Parts: sequence; structure tokens; C-alpha cells
Amino acid sequence: MNHAPPSCPGQPEPSSKESAAQTGRWRLALILSLVMLVPLGWLMARLVWLPLYSGLFSFLVAGLLVGALTFRVAKPARPVSTGHILVGISLVAVGSMLVTIVWEYRNVAATVSGETKFADARNAAVAARRPVHEVESSAEQEFLAALRRDHAPGGPIGYVLWATRVGQMDLVVRGCKDTVEISHRGAVWPMRTLAALLLLVAGLWLSFESLRSTRPVTNILAPGEEAEEEED
Repeated sequence: MNHAPPSCPGQPEPSSKESAAQTGRWRLALILSLVMLVPLGWLMARLVWLPLYSGLFSFLVAGLLVGALTFRVAKPARPVSTGHILVGISLVAVGSMLVTIVWEYRNVAATVSGETKFADARNAAVAARRPVHEVESSAEQEFLAALRRDHAPGGPIGYVLWATRVGQMDLVVRGCKDTVEISHRGAVWPMRTLAALLLLVAGLWLSFESLRSTRPVTNILAPGEEAEEEED
């Protein structure tokens, strides 16, 4: 004979509609988190180049900021299991990191000419009374072509292959040859990217981990409530 599982008095089990609503709010919070991290990725892709890897902390801050803003959306979903939180924020973090890598690729391609690169080409453009930005545009196109030629299929994937393999190349722009490189290259690039991903996950976790509790977590005592004394 089948017996219904016992239930605790005063704690009714949520109906299927309530469960679906809770799941929907949690998924909505994750979607909003990813949407907010996409434009932030543009900023993080630039901050990551700060000296001494200090730019990595921007990923932790981004996770905390986005998590704090979307926590209000996720509150009705509590309690959320630890596994669901970890899986959810991991998917958001990985998706955000992929977008950030695309932003990084676009930023590097647009700045390979730098202010100190291709000086002869710049001087020739000035002497010919032509816009200097034409040199920058040519450098970008040469860089993108080199990625397609030497690190197929080019694009963001080619950029990742180039960054992890060599991270530098010789470019010829309007007859002027110069070397372009990134400071995080070789084995450093994937290690740095993994560290950024973990910091982003940590920031999101710190924002959402209290959803595991059925009640709001607070360090403020209710009126008449006695503080617990810690034993020595």
C-alpha cells in the first residue's frame, strides 16, 4: 500500500503552479544577469589589461554588482538548492566570458596600431595630408587577415589560438613593418581567463547563495530576540 510522504505542520508544500513560478523567477534572474554582463564585458575586456593583473578584480566586482541588482528578481524563487545555484551562475559566467572574449578580440584588433606603432606610416600619411586613422584601419585589417591566414578560422577563435600560441606578430602596414603583441600571451592567457571566470562565479555566488534559505538572511536581531553567545 502506498503511503503519502509526511509533511511538517505549518510548512505546506508548494503547489505545481507555485513551483513553476519559483523556477521562472530564478531563470529570469539568470537571464537578466547575463544580459547585464554583456555590456559590462566590454568594460572588463579593457580593464583586464591593467598592470599586475589587477584588472581581474573587475570580474569579481561585476558579479557582485549584477547579482545584487538581480537578487530582487530571484527572491521569490527561494529556497533554491545549492546545485541549482551553482549550475545557474556557472552557465551565466561562461556565457558572459565568451562574450567578453569577443569584446577583447575586437578591442585588440582595433588598437594594434597603438600610438607608438607604425610611426613611418603615420608620418607618411601626415606628409600626404591624409587622415592618420587610415593607418589604424589598415593595421586592423592586416591583423584580421593574419588571424584568418595563420590561425584559421580567424575571428574570435583565431584570436584565442593566436593569444595562446604566440600572442605577437609582425605586420606590414603601407610598407611599414612593426611588431604587435599582447601582454597576456601563451600559457598566461588561458590561466588569466580562467581566473577571471572563477572570480565572476565567486561574485555571483556571494550575491545568490542566501537564496538557499527559506527566509531572508539577516544579521539584525528582531525586537525581543536574544543574541546567541559563542562558547570559548
